[in-house]
Amino acid sequence: MYALCLCLFNQLRIPSEMAISHNMFIRGLNAIHAQAEGIQEEQVKGFSFFCISYFEMVHHHHQIEETYLFPIYDKKLGAHAMDNNVEQHHAFMDGLLDAETYFKEVHAGTASYSGATVTTKLNSFADALVLHLTEEIPTLDSNRLRAAFTKQDLKDMEDGIIKIILKDVSLFTTVPIGLICHDKATASYFPPLPKPLLWAVQYGFSWRYNAAWSFGPCDIYGKLKSGLGNDTPAPGI
Repeated sequence: MYALCLCLFNQLRIPSEMAISHNMFIRGLNAIHAQAEGIQEEQVKGFSFFCISYFEMVHHHHQIEETYLFPIYDKKLGAHAMDNNVEQHHAFMDGLLDAETYFKEVHAGTASYSGATVTTKLNSFADALVLHLTEEIPTLDSNRLRAAFTKQDLKDMEDGIIKIILKDVSLFTTVPIGLICHDKATASYFPPLPKPLLWAVQYGFSWRYNAAWSFGPCDIYGKLKSGLGNDTPAPGI
């Protein structure tokens, strides 16, 4: 199981929320690892859909980085400032895509489920993914951002992220997978989405794929489940 990233308390919003997001990915990865070899036949559909949704969440995060955030950082912090982060994306992407394809085939009924196969596929990329999730946080150090960005720059960037999320979001999949991978005890305000929207997802939209969300590291309200590899809290500053 993988340790969580450093929690950046009392820091700028963008690096803090980056750390929160990365911990969501690690919790989800740990939950898949912990449950993979105990999945029963009647659980395969739900578990595979949970895993597919998890991979889509990771893809969406990195797409926002590479198409929106990193170009802004390169402009303000210097050309190629984020190149190492992009290279780290490439280091784990082939293995991640292979695992994602497998789960899609399992969910479609064109491949048989095997917990041992899942473990092997996860192990092919998990170390590189977690290394990236851990090492990317210091590149967004608050002091570094304050030196290069005005308060308005940061606000505009934050607003831009929210617009992208709200434009692409699915109330049936995107928001629920985020909620069940976030431990509310670590950041009660997250995700920074309108409360009526979150309430609608928790009490309505999430029920469409409720069988899948039961495999999450947290429940739909952000309460961490024990025994899924995430019992050690994230270190904080």
